[in-house]
Amino acid sequence: MDKIIVGSWYEQHKNGIYRYALSITKDPYLAEDVLHDAFVKLMSKGFQCAPGKELSWLYRIARNLCYDQLRRNKREQGYLAPPIANDTRFAYIELISGLSPTDREIVTLKIVGGLSHAEIGAVLGISHRAAQKRYERAINSLKEKEEKANGTKAI
Repeated sequence: MDKIIVGSWYEQHKNGIYRYALSITKDPYLAEDVLHDAFVKLMSKGFQCAPGKELSWLYRIARNLCYDQLRRNKREQGYLAPPIANDTRFAYIELISGLSPTDREIVTLKIVGGLSHAEIGAVLGISHRAAQKRYERAINSLKEKEEKANGTKAI
């Protein structure tokens, strides 16, 4: 694969892939490793998917790398991930922490990654309708949580 194309993809999608990996691993160092490993895999193997599906393929690779890292760390160290330091950069992670792992992934892929529900479904191996419904439920759950915290009711 052409290094210029990969460099362009990296610049365009590095923040989204990093935040997605961070939402799964909850460890900035692991997330950084996943980001780089995903693009190394892209450089070494190229896209192995249908045209137009490259972004969902890249997120799926990142997802698989995240879970591989978490399993490896669990075996080696006896825990999933170290706690996140108190830092405003992790406010998003803190916000979605009350959601299930799959719902966190769906919300992150939609908001941070900008993927469509069909692309999210492809990344997670579910239908686009399931991805859409789970996204809606997760957002409603976050709204309810915010309303309870503020003591207000949205219209």
